[in-house]
Amino acid sequence: MMDRMKIRLAGGVVADGRCAWVPGSPAPVDGSDAPAGAAVALGPAEATDDQVRGAVDELGRLVAAGGVAAAGANVDLGAGFRSARLAGARGDQRDAVLAALRVLGVEDAHRLGDRAGFLVALFGPAVTRRVGAAAARAIGEGRWAALHLAVAASDTLGPEQVEQVLALRAPEGADLTPDGPPSALAHHLRQVLEPVPRPRRLELVLDLWAQVLEHHAGLARRERRLATQSRRDRIGDLRLRRRHDDDEVILGWLRAYEGREPSLADAARWVPPDGYWSQALAGLLQDALATTALLRTAVAVADHGLEDGLARSAALIRAADAETAWVATRSSRPVPGLTGLPSHPIAYVRDIHRKLTSGTPHDAKFAAYIRQRLACARDYARVVMETAAALLYAYPGAPEHVRRNWGRSDLRKWRAGAGYGPARPPAGWEGIPPWTVPLLGQEEPLSRRLAASPDAAPAEVEMVGDLLWYADLIDALAELYGNDVAGVTRGTGAPWFDHDPPPPDEPLTPRLDSITLAVSGAAQLVALGGTPPKGVRTWRGLTEGLLAGTAIAEALTGEFPVPAPLAALDGAEVPGVGVRFRVARGARTLAEWSDYMGNCIAGPYYLEEARAGRSCLAGLYDEEGTLLLNVELIPRRPVGRGWRVGEIAARFNDTPDPVLERRIWDWVDTIPGPTADDASAAAEPAPPDEAPPVRPARRHSASRLTAEAGPALDALARRAWKDEAGEEVLGTFARLAGTPPEAALTRLRRLGAARFADACRRALDTGAVDLDQLWAAGGIRPLTTAVEALDPAVRDRFEALSLLLDGSPLPKSLRKLVKLPAVADAYALDLAARGTRRAIGELANRDDPVVARAIAGRPSEPLLCALTVMVTCRAPAIELAPVAPPRTVAVPGHPATSLEDESGPWQRAFPLAREMGADTTRLWDAIAEHGLRLPASWLGTGGWPALWSRAHRHRPA
Repeated sequence: MMDRMKIRLAGGVVADGRCAWVPGSPAPVDGSDAPAGAAVALGPAEATDDQVRGAVDELGRLVAAGGVAAAGANVDLGAGFRSARLAGARGDQRDAVLAALRVLGVEDAHRLGDRAGFLVALFGPAVTRRVGAAAARAIGEGRWAALHLAVAASDTLGPEQVEQVLALRAPEGADLTPDGPPSALAHHLRQVLEPVPRPRRLELVLDLWAQVLEHHAGLARRERRLATQSRRDRIGDLRLRRRHDDDEVILGWLRAYEGREPSLADAARWVPPDGYWSQALAGLLQDALATTALLRTAVAVADHGLEDGLARSAALIRAADAETAWVATRSSRPVPGLTGLPSHPIAYVRDIHRKLTSGTPHDAKFAAYIRQRLACARDYARVVMETAAALLYAYPGAPEHVRRNWGRSDLRKWRAGAGYGPARPPAGWEGIPPWTVPLLGQEEPLSRRLAASPDAAPAEVEMVGDLLWYADLIDALAELYGNDVAGVTRGTGAPWFDHDPPPPDEPLTPRLDSITLAVSGAAQLVALGGTPPKGVRTWRGLTEGLLAGTAIAEALTGEFPVPAPLAALDGAEVPGVGVRFRVARGARTLAEWSDYMGNCIAGPYYLEEARAGRSCLAGLYDEEGTLLLNVELIPRRPVGRGWRVGEIAARFNDTPDPVLERRIWDWVDTIPGPTADDASAAAEPAPPDEAPPVRPARRHSASRLTAEAGPALDALARRAWKDEAGEEVLGTFARLAGTPPEAALTRLRRLGAARFADACRRALDTGAVDLDQLWAAGGIRPLTTAVEALDPAVRDRFEALSLLLDGSPLPKSLRKLVKLPAVADAYALDLAARGTRRAIGELANRDDPVVARAIAGRPSEPLLCALTVMVTCRAPAIELAPVAPPRTVAVPGHPATSLEDESGPWQRAFPLAREMGADTTRLWDAIAEHGLRLPASWLGTGGWPALWSRAHRHRPA
């Protein structure tokens, strides 16, 4: 008979007289030889091998379906075995019971033991029969989000209120509590709701549920509408097709003018007549109206189904159907070697109109025909927007009188079928001044003309030159993306509308992605000193009141002292685990982490410890740039002995992957400790004979910075933009973003690191840009130029200005500064440039073929040196070829170079390599161990000497 053991379980329980087995081990464990919090099967020592095997298998199925937390619910595994978790598990009993119930359901809930017992575990000892019945209904109907919220809220709500929460419903497929255990949500709810009078707590919880539901409905609407569009990007194909048609039109005019087949000299001397420009402008309008009709029809079909959506859009399609059938016919003619898509959207509008009026049955074939023609509406919109920018703004080649005549024409027929959208009424339309003024001349904007003629219908007053139809087009594209209306894009140097504007950059505003994130964000504000406003009845009012507290702004000011050993590792990759180490240098970074992770890392305790230098807080990111873990590093005593992990946790304070956690602990053990100077600067108190500093009167740093540095910086940024941001640079970013130049920087700013790298890869792969162009564009930094040109005294007085130049999250003072027009333009371009350099580095680091092809050709010398240094430092897991042997600073090739030459190309490459993600402090160790290396795929015939020779001779345009 096996000896019984005392086994410590989660929650301080000791299993006396029982044995524990973990999956995969035939012998029982005593807790010391298994991971903390591990799932175990508890059973009698005299159990047979078959009984043990059956119980462990059942435990495995339970954990596979409900997670390791479910094992802590004391689930009956058969043959006298029950599930449990060893000591060290996070969370509490309600987490375990809820996780197990998701697996067991109502029919097997008896395996948890007495019903009253697990209800008490979920809702506390005050649980009533009515609450139990409501919980049973929620479980039976699979309303897990409502049950999750009710379990968490039972700490702060009364039984009758919990019943109402248990009655909540969400649409099928909408999980409002996907993250974190109920115990974590309960903790945050207590922080937020305890200061609120008890009768009003339920109102806030129900309103929160409604707001999160509304947010999810918006996401579902966006996904549903975008699903009407082709997954294939046809922009490039359409551009080529339209260019071919445009060329044919020009040649037709030229042949008619010359009366014969024109020569190249004839084409060079030819000046387009007024008729050509009138036709081009009329074609632009027709394209815009047809595309608007396709977009709105796609939205209607997505929202209401095919039949109802087409019925709602019939008048719109009819209004867009052009009178000139030859345009639709010509644009549909096949052109060998080019896409089969019509060059103009009017062809598809005419197809749909004819199909709707033909009386053909609305069967599957009919549906496929319609959907195929709606699927390219988004691509047509983007091409038409590019055409509008070229004709109306970038290259206004049409004579002034032609533009004026076109601008004074009316849109009555179109408005009769299309009407006006509620989001942009004509009575409030002021036009797009840089575009409308050349078209309208001395005419007042539409809103003023309507105000002067109150009895006139808008369609009787509106003119083409008002360009409201153009705003309608982008609004229709915005609706396709789930937005109510297009936003105004700022910081691009020209008036533009963004069909998919980014959310406000307010990391402290609680997110509505889930109930859990919304409550954890509000709890973070409470921890920072926010106070719920009196009489609040809505969740939005609660969060706005919390954000308005001055204590929060004060808590997020200042920077943390970061000891040199950790500062040197900022951005470094943890060996062997594929995660990157990032140090928090200020409270705002902690707030952003807390917002995403749903933890309390930005709470007062961590802030005070980090400010005092008693700890260092860090984030660990995966290769896609996703934050995985937060870790607190504490210096060992005495000073210099290194660091230890004080705390490490995944999202919502979940337990990290044990293998990853162990690797991080081992890596932290290798980091040198802080120096005595680091420790004394953080820990030494002020000398006793010195009076404590007098706190200056509170000043509004945002207003002071903008007032004192803003005018000068705005002027310098405007000058730098004019000198550096030429058409070639903006054109490169436009091709990279797949948008017109005016919208490119905003689009690129919204991309994360992974999507930015994908955009660069696509642009290189399709030939839209080459690597030299990308590299050159990545070096354009007008805001950096402007900041460096500021008066040194101003830069010294406002040290926060340096945050503008490294991509750091901006404090409030700088967010106000970058709203200045010229600063906004320059800041957007700086961000895009830095993102481009990082993306090139990531593509090279994973040995992407698009970079390999470009480098194997004829790269520029700075680019080749920077990439080689970056690859040598990062040592990616790809095939690398040596350039120079280990412990050698001389680099072979003609001309010969040295890594130590301070004026040579390699030393100049160090800052460029850092921009691409390299930790250049590792270079000399890497050189000593492996030598200078680069990807083998970059070397062709002749190897490194030939590649270096080509790079040295290459001078990029």
